[in-house]
Amino acid sequence: MLSRLIAAFCIIDDALQAMGYKDDPQAKTPASAILTLALLAALEFGGKHNKALALAKDLGLFTHVPSPS
Repeated sequence: MLSRLIAAFCIIDDALQAMGYKDDPQAKTPASAILTLALLAALEFGGKHNKALALAKDLGLFTHVPSPS
């Protein structure tokens, strides 16, 4: 699963860059990480974002994992 997540993040990040998307300078978490977390929640946890956030935090996938709220 970890390899698929890393691949998904890379593809999402490259796609956003190719589209010319720029993250807001005030954002703590890049859009590519948010989209990867949403994909993780949808594919592995039946859309339960809390579980995806908890897994990302436990594995240390991103430097800043947003709160569930």
